[in-house]
Amino acid sequence: MPRPPRGEGPGGESKGIPWRLVLWAAIALYALAFLLLNDDKQTVDFVFFTVDTRLPWLILLSMALGAALAIIGPRWWRSRKQR
Repeated sequence: MPRPPRGEGPGGESKGIPWRLVLWAAIALYALAFLLLNDDKQTVDFVFFTVDTRLPWLILLSMALGAALAIIGPRWWRSRKQR
């Protein structure tokens, strides 16, 4: 007799708590609280212009720039070493 998939009882009914759903809901609530509680304005001075932005957007921009540098940097460095 085949076994039911993990997390399901013999009749196909789900048993227990859906931990993935609970985890994603907790992450979403934490992100929402972070956005609502960090509404301070910050000034960012770029070389040619200045921007006033809220703190969460500044953090997201910093993370995106860091990720872009982490992806592009090693590729650029490898291409320079191969020349």
